[in-house]
Amino acid sequence: MFVAVSLALALAGCRRRLPEGFVLRPAVVRSDFQVGPGSGPGLRFPDRPAAGTIVVGGERREVVLASPETWSWTGRVPPGARLHAGVQLIPEAWSTARSLRVQIESVRGDRREVLDIARFAAGEGPRWLELDADLASAAGAELTIEFRVAIEGLPQEQRHSAVVAWGPVLLAGPSTVRAAAKPNVLFILIDTLRADHLTPYGYGRDTSPNIESWLARKGTLFENAYSQAPWTIPSVASFLTGRMPGELMGQDIGAFSMPVGTPTLAERMGELGYETGGLFGNPTLHAGVGFDRGFDTFFAPPGTMEEIRRPCDALRARAQDWLRGHQDGGPFFLYLHFVDPHDPYESPEVVNNHSPFEGEYHGKVAGTWVHGIYGGKIQLEDPAHDIPHIVALYDSEVHWVDRCVGQVLETLRPEVLRNTLVVLTADHGEELHDHGGWKHGQSLYQEQIHVPLLMRWDGRIAAGRRLPGTVRLLDLLPTLVEAAGGRAAGAEGTSLLPALLGREPLPRLMAFAQHLNGGPMRAAAVADERKLILFNRRAPFVHSDELQDYLWKHDLERLSRVEAYDLRRDPGEHSNLAPTGLPAWAADEETAIHRGIEGQFVGLRVMASGVPVGHRLSGTIRCDRPPARWVPYFLADGDRVALEGKTLRFDLEGDAVQKGVLLVGDFTAIEDARLALDGKPLPMSSVRLGEGRAAEGGPWPLSGLGAATWPLPPSGPALRLFVPAHPPVVHPPADPETLRRLRALGYIQ
Repeated sequence: MFVAVSLALALAGCRRRLPEGFVLRPAVVRSDFQVGPGSGPGLRFPDRPAAGTIVVGGERREVVLASPETWSWTGRVPPGARLHAGVQLIPEAWSTARSLRVQIESVRGDRREVLDIARFAAGEGPRWLELDADLASAAGAELTIEFRVAIEGLPQEQRHSAVVAWGPVLLAGPSTVRAAAKPNVLFILIDTLRADHLTPYGYGRDTSPNIESWLARKGTLFENAYSQAPWTIPSVASFLTGRMPGELMGQDIGAFSMPVGTPTLAERMGELGYETGGLFGNPTLHAGVGFDRGFDTFFAPPGTMEEIRRPCDALRARAQDWLRGHQDGGPFFLYLHFVDPHDPYESPEVVNNHSPFEGEYHGKVAGTWVHGIYGGKIQLEDPAHDIPHIVALYDSEVHWVDRCVGQVLETLRPEVLRNTLVVLTADHGEELHDHGGWKHGQSLYQEQIHVPLLMRWDGRIAAGRRLPGTVRLLDLLPTLVEAAGGRAAGAEGTSLLPALLGREPLPRLMAFAQHLNGGPMRAAAVADERKLILFNRRAPFVHSDELQDYLWKHDLERLSRVEAYDLRRDPGEHSNLAPTGLPAWAADEETAIHRGIEGQFVGLRVMASGVPVGHRLSGTIRCDRPPARWVPYFLADGDRVALEGKTLRFDLEGDAVQKGVLLVGDFTAIEDARLALDGKPLPMSSVRLGEGRAAEGGPWPLSGLGAATWPLPPSGPALRLFVPAHPPVVHPPADPETLRRLRALGYIQ
């Protein structure tokens, strides 16, 4: 009797010790498996597996490498369990293999059941195989799951080699413990998406019913979110690192790489215990310049026009596979970058060049024409009809990617969605001839940098709320890291989480942006729906190709040196306030612009300010040695500057903005400075040095003219001489692969 009871208790204890589900790769990393024949709970392999990384079809995954022999798991099925397995052969095996067949079976006593089968043959486009099974009906059952592969054509000597890559593989169910811990983060970016063409932002066409129903009604919408650059590489690099785009990229369009030593958002999330995935539809965001850093799974398409023309469905399917393989594991972070509605505008719902969003159109313009129009190669014959047609084609692209967004969100089971922070935004917008231009990258108007930003986190973020204050994409990294339980040390943005959770009001923020796309500096700042744009029109520019030459000349025709807009009264930016004098509010925006670009220039700043319109400030600056050159800094067309040996002569018209020149060379001191207003000499105190002290008799060594930040101008006419205390940003040389991809997409020739 005693023996029987003891045996029963022992057996009950064994049952209690059965594992409830598994996640394959972490188990292999910690050696939580058995090798060789036998039975027992947990994982069992015929040969020792190993953790590794392989790339299939451009998608890199963290995997477990195993031989083709059958391996298994024995345990208890958790409530609501689902099984997911990703698998493929390592690329080297396909030199001999002709086909791969994967079969997953469950074994309970003498009963076997095939859970899923997948096949792949040599010659098909490379892709991961995904297998899924719903095991909710077997909750609580003790069973064995066997993973079998059959490879046709594999040599006998490779039968025990690690040629099969498994990843991810997991059997798991909803966990109330995990649901109470860190949230999952699903970050959806829609490339080239204007905020004002979305339904929840008041657009007249119903382009985005899924974004409206899934996110706007059930989450919080930011009314005034801004990108820090009007094209993809600098914008995405900025918010993924929490750094200003000018720190990461120079004026050379291909001179870029993610800075070593600056942790990316994915790296920060990985350090917080997240499984990370990065699925990029835009081919310019490739691994060679660091966009893959921190992602356990990473995909970016090859840099061809064929890839950028694909609709969102292929990337949507990758995302659904990834979510099915990770939503039941530990907390996940998925960055999903749809390339739609980037041109060409070829949504599958456009039939015979007709969008459902338009009436009859009898012109010739097609969605494939947009790049030609942008580059001046194609002229519109009937703009009154052609432009609305192009807008309708763009809107169909938005409508199609909205459909993909809905399908991705449907992949999350309700209990997973409840513990998922969903973010949707865009890297930049799109010009649709609003200010005479097309596509993106050249200007800083609202259609370029005002982007959608919506967040949903059930039970934490208020549903149906709209926040009207100014925010930046730069603020996303600290916000998401804080939501994940971390702290974003070194990031330049501000966490929006306290405002999102209703704990604090939204802070007053100044949004800065610059174009970084060939040609002299264009920079903007906006706060409280008031905006200033500066264009350094007189800076020298060497055109690298015919396209850049055309865009530069076109921009000179349509963009002013100074533009100021009250966006509350003039949301379309059609009434420039600058010609009649800048309003008082523009002073903050102007300071933000100068400070935002300060590290991107070298040399002594010789800056004029406070000269009334209609008057002129003239004078000379004498150096101890001849400077090598002078560089214009937002000079007007009527300003005159000359460098004669050691002496810089200038005659500047009165202006509403600060402007001047940069002196570059190996001189070490300023010996003297003379100023006059309308020909009448000004006192020496009108010259301000360094942080702003009034000048006395020279010489003034450059070592004493340092300024920690852009010094504010004094009242009245003045000339400021200062050198930034911090060294200028040194950008990397142009990356050959980035140039190749940009060339393939037509952005450089």
